[in-house]
Amino acid sequence: MPYLIDGNNLIGSVSPFSQHDPRSRLDLLGQLWLFQRTTRSRLAVVFDGPSDPELIAECRQWPKFELYFARPGEKADEVLLGLIQKSKQPGTIILVTSDRELQVKGKLRGVKLLTSQEFARRLKKILKEKRKARELHKPRFATSPLETKIWLETLTKK
Repeated sequence: MPYLIDGNNLIGSVSPFSQHDPRSRLDLLGQLWLFQRTTRSRLAVVFDGPSDPELIAECRQWPKFELYFARPGEKADEVLLGLIQKSKQPGTIILVTSDRELQVKGKLRGVKLLTSQEFARRLKKILKEKRKARELHKPRFATSPLETKIWLETLTKK
């Protein structure tokens, strides 16, 4: 099921940086990339403001991950609604935003809704589970028989 995300709206719920700090977008996209890889979902993120060619180039390398920026004079909400209208199956889209007006317009077009706070909780849970799984699968270094023998000899010497 594809997620259509109001990026600026979600930053306030996820990123430790201010919405106007350039690091906030990078931080959010990094978290979303891990979410996408874990859930194998399609993601489209839309931001207001000037586009960032470096971020766009980076995200092009990520499968099932699309990044959009509103053009000058255009709002991200308009881009989000345009993507919903272009969809052949809007009922499969999960729109992530806390913008009430956008929620109403999305609902009228048949999308499912998640507030930014609800998605942030889901994101946090999945990232936490991913960290735990990585810890469980960390390589453990066992001592070789020779190392064991040397240690035993060293520790048993009088």
